[in-house]
Amino acid sequence: MKIILICLLSLTAMFADNTINMKKCEVLEISQYTRLFSCHKVDYLVEYKIEVDLRESDSIKKITIITPTSQQVIRGN
Repeated sequence: MKIILICLLSLTAMFADNTINMKKCEVLEISQYTRLFSCHKVDYLVEYKIEVDLRESDSIKKITIITPTSQQVIRGN
């Protein structure tokens, strides 16, 4: 989970200006399996798998980037 959060914050840094204050990020738990990471006009909707196979270390089902003008799935089923 920590690695995913670090990746999300890194992606935000790529799309944002270098002068942005990173303290403006928020995490909203929409449901037990869905969270919204909101940072500087870019939102990341992260959906988690309901059932996780013990052989898999990753529980993320889908990640969607949402901007004011578009949305794009960067990781899907």
